[in-house]
Amino acid sequence: MSKLAQWLRPNESRFFALLEAQARQAQRGVHLLGEIVEREPGEADLRQYAEQMRGLEQEGDAIRRQVIEELVRSFMTPIDREDIYDLSRSLDDILDYAHTTVQEFLVYAIPFERAIREMAGALREGVDALTEAVMGLVKPGPQVHAAIVRAKKMENRMEELYRESNAELFLSQDVHHIFRMREVYRHLSNAADRLDRAADMVGSILIKGMG
Repeated sequence: MSKLAQWLRPNESRFFALLEAQARQAQRGVHLLGEIVEREPGEADLRQYAEQMRGLEQEGDAIRRQVIEELVRSFMTPIDREDIYDLSRSLDDILDYAHTTVQEFLVYAIPFERAIREMAGALREGVDALTEAVMGLVKPGPQVHAAIVRAKKMENRMEELYRESNAELFLSQDVHHIFRMREVYRHLSNAADRLDRAADMVGSILIKGMG
């Protein structure tokens, strides 16, 4: 095959493999976040967890760069170029917010309260569903739509928990506690927002593929 033909021909397996790798990397990060809040480690162990999360985040950034490089050098793509870019960005953002949350656990000495455990649990379930949906893009079926619905359901649950947690938080008289907990809640909520965007993007890709 000539170089021109290779450039014109969409490398379907490559793009789907990269998106799947990104989804799995986000899943690893969110599962690690869940493990941290469940185990409630002391400072020394938390630092080790933070380094582990940092490694996952850096690996995720490397996959994201591969996606962009592949988009730049490919004339044709198996699905809309902008959809690939936006889905990749949302998956990367989920991992980034998981990383930032763990950093805040360390910097602010965050207590692992019930609200954080519940939010981390809902996020984990949502990202598990999202990962299933992304992996189904290569051969779409009914299970992909079902996974999208589950992911969005968990995002809705996250937003409920976010509002409830903030309402409860502002009953406190401790301004420092309010500030540090609100930062963590905000980043968990942002991760859920990117989960929702990614799920919508997978749905959009499915609909376009039916045309």
